[in-house]
Amino acid sequence: MFTCRTWERAKAKLQHYRRRRPEESPLYRIVYHGRDELPRVWEDRFQLTYGVLRDEVLETFDEYLNCGLLQHGAARVYCDTCKHSLLVAFSCKKRGLCPSCNAKRAVKFGEHLYDTVLEKVPHRHCGFTLPKRLRVFFRYDRDLNTILFRAAAEAVRTVLGSDGNTPAVVLTLQTAGEALNFNPHLHGLLADGTFDAAGNFAPFTAIDTERMAEHFRDHVLAVLVTRGLITDGVPAQILSQEHSGFGAWVGDSFTEEDRTRFVARYIQRGPLSLEKLSITDHIVAYSTSDGVTHEFDALEFLALLSCQIPKAYESLTRYYGWYSCRARGERAKRDPAPGDATEHEPNATSSVSWTACMKRIFEINPLECPRCKATMRIIAFLTDEPEILKIADALQIPRAQAPPKIPQGPELKFFDDLPQDECA
Repeated sequence: MFTCRTWERAKAKLQHYRRRRPEESPLYRIVYHGRDELPRVWEDRFQLTYGVLRDEVLETFDEYLNCGLLQHGAARVYCDTCKHSLLVAFSCKKRGLCPSCNAKRAVKFGEHLYDTVLEKVPHRHCGFTLPKRLRVFFRYDRDLNTILFRAAAEAVRTVLGSDGNTPAVVLTLQTAGEALNFNPHLHGLLADGTFDAAGNFAPFTAIDTERMAEHFRDHVLAVLVTRGLITDGVPAQILSQEHSGFGAWVGDSFTEEDRTRFVARYIQRGPLSLEKLSITDHIVAYSTSDGVTHEFDALEFLALLSCQIPKAYESLTRYYGWYSCRARGERAKRDPAPGDATEHEPNATSSVSWTACMKRIFEINPLECPRCKATMRIIAFLTDEPEILKIADALQIPRAQAPPKIPQGPELKFFDDLPQDECA
């Protein structure tokens, strides 16, 4: 069975649901003490590197500071058997920062992909990467990410489509390298074959990743030249190098349900891992799998995180070929599922709930009573802070405390040219 070591370690610590305490994490400590200072120093320290501080960055920081804290809203859960009661805090549901919300979003995405999008055929994990010298354009203008999606989709269609058959791929944008350096690249799930108009599946006999990389490279360079972002001589310089920095990668074929679900979650994963983050005195340290620890001061770390926060309503996932929204909609109209009330209404599936997410991640039932193991039920949603704190005190739930301050230290030299993975 395919497993994930990080989730296995987390599951081993849990016998039943326990309320998380975000205020005790190093990330919360950094955001709590740096959020108000960051806008004051941004123009002098970070604007040249990261551009103007976006409103959605500060909004995401603010929402994260409320996420998981009872006084900002909670659901009351009650056991009818033993009269035990719990409070479950509301979450921020923001993208790009909160590890908890990112994990739940990845699970929901994986379930949606497996249950409603992917055909029950073999798939492959794929990826597309950019050279370092071009990444800066995408940092200043996130609208340029559309270029990457279109270039990758065109490369898949040109190289893998044949005789009128259609490939099927789901692509997601990731902007973080392993060290949280800005590294825009695409991950995807590629069906290991093509579909004809009747839905018959023809497996690939071979996949030419070099040709895919070339098509991806040529498309990106051509658009950047057309938009005036690079001169005509830059493509020639890049092509003259032994390794251009452009890449296309396709993994081995797999059919296992567990692995398909895991890869679907993986390509939608959040940029930050709390297991890699620590604070020692005034130093924020972020470690990578190669054993290297990168050090920042708190504001530098927040500036680095600002690159990973998407714009409001920015699409980070796109569907192409047989999996495109248009193709799926046309198939649903032509071949409605049994029992549909009308031929022109596609099947609607309910969103994966918080309970289902917890079951998927930790294999525990969060509504199982920790005392008698009976199923608990949600009896109220609370938003009034005094009322919530009164109930929390009665249930002997400790109140959240402000995290300790991070000592001031000398500014660390920020490295924008650190060695970066081509695809992390």
